[in-house]
Amino acid sequence: MSLKVGFIGCGGIGGHHMRLLAKMDDVQMVAFSDTDEERAKNAAKNYGGEAFKDYKAMLKKVELDAVFVCTPPFAHGPQEKAVIEAGLPFFVEKPVALSLKVTAPIIEGVHKKNLITAVGYQDRYLDIIDQLKSFLQGRKVGMIMGYWMGGMPGVYWWRQKKLSGGQAVEQTTHIFDASRNLFGEVVKVYASAQTGLMKEVPNYDIEDATAVNVEFESGLMGVIFSACFLSTNGRCGMDGWGRDFAFEYKERGSLKLFEPGRIVETQVKNDYAFLCDRTFIEAVATGDRSKIRSDYLDAVRSLSISLAANKSVATGKPVKVVAI
Repeated sequence: MSLKVGFIGCGGIGGHHMRLLAKMDDVQMVAFSDTDEERAKNAAKNYGGEAFKDYKAMLKKVELDAVFVCTPPFAHGPQEKAVIEAGLPFFVEKPVALSLKVTAPIIEGVHKKNLITAVGYQDRYLDIIDQLKSFLQGRKVGMIMGYWMGGMPGVYWWRQKKLSGGQAVEQTTHIFDASRNLFGEVVKVYASAQTGLMKEVPNYDIEDATAVNVEFESGLMGVIFSACFLSTNGRCGMDGWGRDFAFEYKERGSLKLFEPGRIVETQVKNDYAFLCDRTFIEAVATGDRSKIRSDYLDAVRSLSISLAANKSVATGKPVKVVAI
């Protein structure tokens, strides 16, 4: 029996998830909603089902087993609340919101109804991240450096702080999340930023670059960099060092492990994006959520680091990360 899935948001990231679900014989995409009704109609034409402009009408009319919420950062909140009210499991794209005030009632609603949730932190499903976690077992890391440094995405909302949260929230969240996944909770950040390199870009008010000092509960220290002004030689991933070892993780590409006299390099081999979506689908089908590597509550913990970094940039002071 196929699971009936609906979509709220049929843009680029929504289309990405649709293509993944289309590979699954036990999934039927039956409803699509988007404020741009043409996008919803195109999705319905490609995958079957019904198109809606209003997600509330979709939730009311169509019988669903789960919902994918694939909206820009500024739009999160009302959709998740409506899905919770309908009592449906949901997969939501990161970042899950731009404020902890938005996430608090969603966490409460999910807990109250005991709903299965998952978030699109697909790096957690990488085979090389599993390999890195095994390598680090029992080893003491002395310092880490993380990066999300590249060019500026073309969508209009990304370059406006009130709509995207800035690069540390919208993109570098993957690196903050990876650091939590590998090394535990971050308790304090201190961030600085640079602007003025992108003056020719209209309606642009985010930082061109940030450097975020992170302090972990364990005492580990690190720095995580963001940059969106590059046109060449970008860098995404994380490096780390211990007394007799090091690692170099290239975002969704490769992992190098260094020991005295020995270097081991591994390329990504698994379809981590498919696995991320598939794990959610199987959890909904079976009721067993144990294999989901990032649910809504966990994703909010990663969000809280990015929001603390933004606050530190704004105030020029160290900021404690809100414990969720």
